[in-house]
Amino acid sequence: MAEPVARTVLGGARMTDRIIVPFEGPGAGTGELTWGQRKVWTLMQQAGTSMSMGGAVPVTDGRTVQDLASELRFFLSRYASMRARIRAGADGGLVQEVAGAGQAELGIVDVADDGDPGLVAQELAEQWEATPFDHAEEWPIRMAAVRSRGAVTHVVVMISHVATDGSGIAVMLGELSERDPVTGEPKNPASAMGPLELAALQRTPSGQRQNEFSLRHWERLLRAAGPRRFGPRVDRGEPRYRLGFFESRALHLASKVVAARVGSSTSSVLLAGYAVAVARLTGITPALIQVVVSNRFRPGLADVSHPLSVNGLFMVDVADASFDEVVDRTTRASALCSKYAYYDPEQLEELRARVDRERGGEGVELSCLFNDRRLGIGLESPGPAAPPREELEAALAESTLRWGRPFPQYLDKLMIQVGSAPDTVELEIQVDTHHVSADEVNALMRDLEALVVEAAYDPTLPTAVRPMPPEPAGSPE
Repeated sequence: MAEPVARTVLGGARMTDRIIVPFEGPGAGTGELTWGQRKVWTLMQQAGTSMSMGGAVPVTDGRTVQDLASELRFFLSRYASMRARIRAGADGGLVQEVAGAGQAELGIVDVADDGDPGLVAQELAEQWEATPFDHAEEWPIRMAAVRSRGAVTHVVVMISHVATDGSGIAVMLGELSERDPVTGEPKNPASAMGPLELAALQRTPSGQRQNEFSLRHWERLLRAAGPRRFGPRVDRGEPRYRLGFFESRALHLASKVVAARVGSSTSSVLLAGYAVAVARLTGITPALIQVVVSNRFRPGLADVSHPLSVNGLFMVDVADASFDEVVDRTTRASALCSKYAYYDPEQLEELRARVDRERGGEGVELSCLFNDRRLGIGLESPGPAAPPREELEAALAESTLRWGRPFPQYLDKLMIQVGSAPDTVELEIQVDTHHVSADEVNALMRDLEALVVEAAYDPTLPTAVRPMPPEPAGSPE
């Protein structure tokens, strides 16, 4: 028998109608959260939001309300994390209850004939993004159809981060597109490992050994790193937490040239450039960066929908080397970073606290981050030599840095995320300007771009970073 409809935030009186969507699927039960879910839950609590993903998407292919209801049913039936509600367990810890069957709601918003359906859809998406999920009572997915003159013009979807991540959404959309066009059944009838199954696997001796290996890697780098990444806080007024976007076709062209020459990926080239540029900005080496790693390369996890992306720890020496050498070092260090980015987040925090105590209470700052959100970025196929300098110089003149809407709160000091725009490098910058000013962000982006562009023509280009002087006697090791 189906469960009652879980409470859904659908905008109250703004909804003109709603459809009840029944569903059922495998993986039901009650148990612990996975490592990825626990890490996301902690970040959500710190940020005070559900860190939701989604938005308003135009519907241009004639899909109807019933088609969208079918899609919502597919998501809830196929992916156990979409049917999970999270509550406090008997011991005070968190448990998730995955329903085997239930009902959800597809909201419907009818827009007046003289209204703007795109604006209405965007306003609903922003409202949902700003409204935290009630994870104990609400399914972690919200979905609504926006209609104008009787036709669906937009679909609005918002999913809590504790239920998925960017790669998980790509899995869901990919499998949705591969459904049988007549029956609506998935191409692969067997669904991927659910969160309860993975959480149980992480508790096994094999899972615990992987956790121990990862923690040893983190401890080695934490003990080798200096404590600082950025200087002391300087009050630069408001807005403090800012979002920027840097777009560079020149960086796209040059990174492909360097990647092909070195036999690496453009992701490694951009990470190497970021590491050098940050070291130049701060004067601190080696570079220590948290890199977001998707663990879907691990056996059995390729098609998992629930969150698997966590931070790995990456360290690279950028001093007294050519940029090609730094890219090679980055490639090797990135492999270790990914290998050991699979761990119990609570045990990692315990490790960090212990290392901080043993270093005399001076914690290692880990507030510099990098996330390449592009999918399938591998080795670049060999290409022609670098384009004429005139072409890259013209592309350099096109590069732009613009600032978006500020954040009410930001947990780190600097993060860049590589977007998936075609034929350009699109970097999203999240920054605490009381530690890294807007002018310093601009200088950092221009330095990163110039470095990679020059390296496209000069395989021996030095990084112009000098080694750090030895720490004064008596400083914590």
